[in-house]
Amino acid sequence: MMIELNALTPEQNDLIARPARGSIWLAGAAGTGKTTAAVHRLLRLIDQGVPTAQIAVILPQPTLAQPYQTALRRADLPPGGQVTITTISAIAREWVAIYFPAFAQRAGFALVNQPPRFISLEAAQYVMARVVSPLIEIDGYFDSVTIDRARLYSQIIDNLNKAAVVGFPPDRIAARLKAAWVGDAAQLRIYDEVERAGLNFRAYCLAHNLIDFSLSMELFVKYALPLCADQLFARHAHIIADNIEEDTPVAHALLKLWLPKCDSALIVQDDDAGFRRFLGADPDDAETLRPLCNTTITFEQSLVTSPEVDALASHFSGALDQFAWQTSADARSALRFAPLRFYPEMIEWVADEIATLIAAGTPPNEIVVLAPFLSDALRFSLLNRLDARGIAARSHRPSRALREEPAARTLITLAQLAHPHWKLPPNPYDVAYALMGVLRALDEPLDLVRAQ
Repeated sequence: MMIELNALTPEQNDLIARPARGSIWLAGAAGTGKTTAAVHRLLRLIDQGVPTAQIAVILPQPTLAQPYQTALRRADLPPGGQVTITTISAIAREWVAIYFPAFAQRAGFALVNQPPRFISLEAAQYVMARVVSPLIEIDGYFDSVTIDRARLYSQIIDNLNKAAVVGFPPDRIAARLKAAWVGDAAQLRIYDEVERAGLNFRAYCLAHNLIDFSLSMELFVKYALPLCADQLFARHAHIIADNIEEDTPVAHALLKLWLPKCDSALIVQDDDAGFRRFLGADPDDAETLRPLCNTTITFEQSLVTSPEVDALASHFSGALDQFAWQTSADARSALRFAPLRFYPEMIEWVADEIATLIAAGTPPNEIVVLAPFLSDALRFSLLNRLDARGIAARSHRPSRALREEPAARTLITLAQLAHPHWKLPPNPYDVAYALMGVLRALDEPLDLVRAQ
């Protein structure tokens, strides 16, 4: 297979060319070419004759797999097997399903002669609603909680998930939450109710052979891993674990067992990262893997950041009482500040700046607009002004429900119209916006007035 090494740095080429044995810890700031080197390292392993079926790429989330998947699609791979690109969640689910009959009774499942049913987050929220609604309506749980029920259900599920990936039982949730609370002591009972709701949810899952993410992780660590460890480690003798700082203590514990069994391993860590802490990531725990590696390599040269932007980052870091590094570049040339008085002026200025960048040759997909809070009003106003300039854009806000997205609302409205027996007639305004959405491809797109 052809590996283009001319465009890589000497440090990347040195890493890629190392023999397919031993373990390497690769660290560096974002943008220093670590993932690029890991992708080429993967291709070099295959080029050196390592069977693809013996290689596993482990990531904290599936979206990070794209560089590896793209490289493997383009490569001239030998026949026989394929590289496993996976997450700790997928590994747990696979081996729990395989060994379920061996531990189902010990784990407390009621239907030990039936296969388990793995449920998604959405299905888990549905089950949680069935379990928690009686507690709210009959027992008065969460009477002082003001968030809507859907968010309450997701928060309880999130507590179960955090407990599973950090490694403590769900009956310790209340104690740990109370230890972090600094407000009114009268609210501490809410944490007891959270724990009770989570335990009731767990009991329901065990009674109906349902396995959500949290239960899957617990079953894997407690029951499946002791049974499958030798088989798992023998199957994948070569591993690449990328963005290890964004993974969980359970994933790190698995790698601690795996590393001594590997023929080769590459562990990749971003410095000053750990952005998924609220999802259970533990950068400090990831550091405990470093001493287990034979070699430590650090990439220091940024391949994507200009010296001026690097200087700006240093100033921001210092202003936040973090480590500020020395740089000779002028940060002011990387920053433009507009002290505008009115809200619409700000939006117009941002839209004009984006249009100027695009006119100068910047690809639109390289431009990002960040806001401390993306309200619906700000989202609509900015997208409207960009659309008026012929600039396509998409918005993302984690708290924005999928049903609020125009495409999703259009599909829901059309489904309601197509199924009158549901007795869920859509709002007339939703019908108008649905017509605008589906007729957008016309030579003269439908406007809101005619749609209504």
